[in-house]
Amino acid sequence: MEFRLAIPTDTEEVSSLWAYCFEPKEDPFFQYYFENCYEPENTMVGIEEGQLLSTVHLRQYDLNVRGTTIPTSYMIGVATHPAARRGGIGGALLLSSLEELKQRDQGITILMPSKAAFYQQYGWELYAHQWVQTLPLDELRPMTDRSLHFGLLNSVEQWTLLAPVYDEYTTGLSGYAVRGETEWKRLLGSFFAEGVNVAVARNEVGDIEAYCVYRLGAPEIMVSELVYISRRGQKSMLNYLYNHRSQGESIRWNEGLHDVGYRFHPNGKTGHTTMPYMMSRIVDVQTAVESIPVDADAAMMEITFTLAVRDELCAWNEGIYEITLGCASAALDIADVQNKDDLMRLLGVNGGTPKVKKISDSSEGTSDVYIEVGALSLLLMGAVSANELAFEEKIQGGQEWLDYLDLVYPKQNTYINEWW
Repeated sequence: MEFRLAIPTDTEEVSSLWAYCFEPKEDPFFQYYFENCYEPENTMVGIEEGQLLSTVHLRQYDLNVRGTTIPTSYMIGVATHPAARRGGIGGALLLSSLEELKQRDQGITILMPSKAAFYQQYGWELYAHQWVQTLPLDELRPMTDRSLHFGLLNSVEQWTLLAPVYDEYTTGLSGYAVRGETEWKRLLGSFFAEGVNVAVARNEVGDIEAYCVYRLGAPEIMVSELVYISRRGQKSMLNYLYNHRSQGESIRWNEGLHDVGYRFHPNGKTGHTTMPYMMSRIVDVQTAVESIPVDADAAMMEITFTLAVRDELCAWNEGIYEITLGCASAALDIADVQNKDDLMRLLGVNGGTPKVKKISDSSEGTSDVYIEVGALSLLLMGAVSANELAFEEKIQGGQEWLDYLDLVYPKQNTYINEWW
């Protein structure tokens, strides 16, 4: 099978395969996506005997990881026609996509799995879970607050009302999508095309403290995004939804796993679960490691160690790397010093990002640390600590190196809420 990027004349076959595997062509999201968002140049297709049999859409995003913004591709719509399934095409499609992303100098890619096990065998691991809260609407009342006022959005131009709330909610988190005007308008456009509602909660001076995205028309009211900058804001939004008791029987909403409000639920024994949400994978080890900063305080002293990476899918990642952390890795010459921040980076105060050099194409040699490629993505994203990965037998090394990695890559609160 030949794998290549799609061209405009492939669009009919690409959309037909999507309709066969996901939403039908009559579905509002299908129509919105292929009329407004589909990009042939960011879609990998598999062709055999003139037939398009597999696709993956490479949605372009910026992720904030440990406080820095990195370009990434969000793989969606991974599809293979049933006539071509169970022949290894899925793995070959993913490999071809990773090769393309490597050429684009992207270090990490993400996807939302329908079945995590399929992707885990190819080096993806889950970096973000979410709380899922499901309650009868009548039981929502103790969790509500009536002090804020409500409003509904009806235009993509109102994205500026939501952006500050989202930005404040995600402050200090890792792995989330950076949303600018383009991303917000695309998102709101899809909501309105599908008949999804967007409500906001305002305080006494008119500032928005929370918003939610929800759908009516079924016994269970589905809330696909609930974002807030205060507990009062969240409770007020739940109060707004509580007022829909005549339009639904229950409510379901998701929260970031960092939210500890569940500890104060009046009845936390039911309706409280976690959901595996997003997976990450290393595209290129050197690009990924050099793109993501280490902890400033822990990396003030220059230290070099070797890291052996095992990657059964991407041969270019397999091998041993020499990694230097500390002031020497700040990659800033004295001639580049223009301000205090530059000087602090030169002195190593901000830690900088690692400098990486591949010294062997085999991971079998002597190394300070050995790690699986999927585990490396979890460490970089901040989802799992080095010592936790060691317990899961995903990383091996002396205790001093595991503790050091936990200092320079401290665990983070990970979050993302992008559905496509």
